[in-house]
Amino acid sequence: MIDISIIIVTYNSGEDIENCLNSVLNEKSPTYEIIVIDNASTDNTKEVLKKYEKVLTVVYATYNLGYSRANNIGFRYAKGKYIFLLNPDATLNPGSLKKMFDIIEKNNDVIAVAPLLLNLDGTVQSSIRSFPDYRVLFFELTGLSRIFPASRFFNRWRLPGFRYDKIQDVEQPMASAILLRRSFFKKDFMDESFTMFFNDVDLCYRIKSGGGRILFFPYASVMHIRGKSTGKEREKMIPLHTKGFIRYFVKHRKTLKDKILFLLFLPWLILNTILRIVLLRFFALDF
Repeated sequence: MIDISIIIVTYNSGEDIENCLNSVLNEKSPTYEIIVIDNASTDNTKEVLKKYEKVLTVVYATYNLGYSRANNIGFRYAKGKYIFLLNPDATLNPGSLKKMFDIIEKNNDVIAVAPLLLNLDGTVQSSIRSFPDYRVLFFELTGLSRIFPASRFFNRWRLPGFRYDKIQDVEQPMASAILLRRSFFKKDFMDESFTMFFNDVDLCYRIKSGGGRILFFPYASVMHIRGKSTGKEREKMIPLHTKGFIRYFVKHRKTLKDKILFLLFLPWLILNTILRIVLLRFFALDF
């Protein structure tokens, strides 16, 4: 049996995918397969992938399926005991795949292992968050989280002061690189109603709700060009982010209090989205 199925979803990733694939192919153990789902790229991504077709399983979509659906297709192709999601703008540091595999093999209650994410200059990337609630939403919409980025009260979602040098249980790591125990996902993998954003938050929430552990493991590391995958079409990403935020709260916050708060916040959230698009389009400003 294959130990790990590595799933990579590409969209106009021609600048990065070769480095990503080479970093994986340099790993000698554990056993793995690489599955790439290309979301109808219009750059040279397909040409790059064709050079690697002997060592990959590649699915070329005829249109952009969205991140979640593409991963679900990869999941259906996967034969591994574990699933490793990897962004095309990320590269594995040597030995990291084996380190993550070893730690999850030794801990049956661990469902996900998240490595340390590093910027290209070697600095640590802030990649661990808590699950968002309505207090988080309020601080995001008012901008207080950005005015006081070091505050554990106003910016608690982004966990300022988090120890990135310590193995620990966490709620929600970024899914730019994450190892998952396949057997946990018996019925579904990613919720396709989360087209682009908050699919990883939903995934982690389901793991924690199901009694599983999510382990941050800094002894394995990945270089990641943060925002490269979505930054090229920033204006389109803003409403998709809002859609993901709304979907997450509707799905996971179901008490009467939650529903009342949601109705109060919804107009504010939509207005905030429109304002961000206007500022970005006409003044090249984003927040």
